Amino acid sequence: MGIGLHTYFYVTHGDFFLITKLSQFIALLLIGLTISAFSALVEEVVWRGNYHYYLRQRFSFWPTALFIGVIWSLWHLPIALLYKSYTTPVLSVPVYLFILFALSLVLSIIREVAQSIIPVALLHGMMNVFYLSDGQQMSATMDFQEWLKCIGIVLLCIVCILLSRHKIVTIQKK
Repeated sequence: MGIGLHTYFYVTHGDFFLITKLSQFIALLLIGLTISAFSALVEEVVWRGNYHYYLRQRFSFWPTALFIGVIWSLWHLPIALLYKSYTTPVLSVPVYLFILFALSLVLSIIREVAQSIIPVALLHGMMNVFYLSDGQQMSATMDFQEWLKCIGIVLLCIVCILLSRHKIVTIQKK
């Protein structure tokens, strides 16, 4: 998805979202698979390891995933308020939180299907590096970048939900 976003900005705006040469891509890939995946693993031990495990003992999958999604996205609110430099924060902060909510649903589906947080941590780490990063020296505003990311995450979320509904992947019962 990050490469798709990068390609879109390159073709439409002539901008480089993440990389200008192959060595940068390799460096980001290594960071995504190591440092970023490790920090995501620490986060996922709490969210989709601990909370998911205990909530699933009491609730079915969707209430668990929705609850964790809301709390997890709100937990990232300081990033949206203090780190992101939106031109219209009233619109873009909710979009950013929605991106995180939808991503949380995808991560919860993966956690449920895999019965492990390892693939969740790897995806989370790679998404942090390749997709949720901010564009470098972009002519497109940060707000526009967030809207495009939102569309991509919504599409990914829809695919994951459709796969789970059509029994291509199985979500365990309580």
